[in-house]
Amino acid sequence: MPTNDPDSAIPGPLTPLRAQLGEDGWLEELGPRHLAMFQPRGNTLLVEFEALAPLLRRKSAEPWSAGLARKRGWSTLTIVSRGRTWFRDPAVFDFFDDLTDGGFFDDYDSVVFAGAGVKGYAAAAFSVAAPGSTVFLCAPFATLDPNETPWEHRFRGDRSLSFGPRYGYAPDMVDAAARVYVVTDPAEPADAMHASLFRGPHVVHLRAHHGGPRLGARLEAMGLLDQLFSEAEQGTLTPQRFARAWRARHRDEVWLSNVLRKLDTMRRPWLQAVFAGAMYDRTGAASARRRLNEALARLKEEGKRPPAGREPAPDSDSGRLLLAGE
Repeated sequence: MPTNDPDSAIPGPLTPLRAQLGEDGWLEELGPRHLAMFQPRGNTLLVEFEALAPLLRRKSAEPWSAGLARKRGWSTLTIVSRGRTWFRDPAVFDFFDDLTDGGFFDDYDSVVFAGAGVKGYAAAAFSVAAPGSTVFLCAPFATLDPNETPWEHRFRGDRSLSFGPRYGYAPDMVDAAARVYVVTDPAEPADAMHASLFRGPHVVHLRAHHGGPRLGARLEAMGLLDQLFSEAEQGTLTPQRFARAWRARHRDEVWLSNVLRKLDTMRRPWLQAVFAGAMYDRTGAASARRRLNEALARLKEEGKRPPAGREPAPDSDSGRLLLAGE
């Protein structure tokens, strides 16, 4: 809801962003470090948060949700930051205040706030502007306030930012939401601790084991976000439904490789042989073949039996069995 002519302040490098919005959309500067992009479509509004540099590097210069929004006929409001600001800016606060006071969110049957990581923090924090909304978060931060999260040692340079009182402590800001979905990887301790601070009967925790530190990107790469967002907006997303969708990880080589690397540090050759063998059977990946053969060689050295029916995998090029260390 721009308060002035938005195009008058848009510099040349942002032209790709303005061009994608068409005649009905608008782009507004929110101070020197943030932008707001709005694309009207249907009666569901998706509010998301982006960083400018990665956005401009995309071929289409579109937010990650653009395809989903077009497919679903959703309107989108995207807040874009120049750098890692955590969206802690009075200009952004005032913008959301104006939207609320002007009844902007009241024009929609459904409002969904979404984000991952730092952007998940922002999605949660600003969801308070639209009571009754749905909030979908991947590995969100609760705050960087050391009084609330003294165990958080990442982003030390950002601790000088003020995380209150306006739109501050994210777990409190989602209290007015109708539903809150928090996807996290229990194997990432710091992320899991942040996620545990989001509590209440309207909060649904969804566990993506070994999804890694960039969980939102992993879900996007697996092609799961369309389904998850649709079910979240409808209120039908449950831990059981998420678990079924998360089975797609068994076909995702990045996820499989992440688990393989974790098994490397555990020094459990029998377990590594089981997992690497299953991964090799499914994908034929060279990394799985190498680790399978290394694990089987180690079991042989230790005089232990390999998993039932598991034998060394041949070199895919020559049919020669690879020995450990080759």
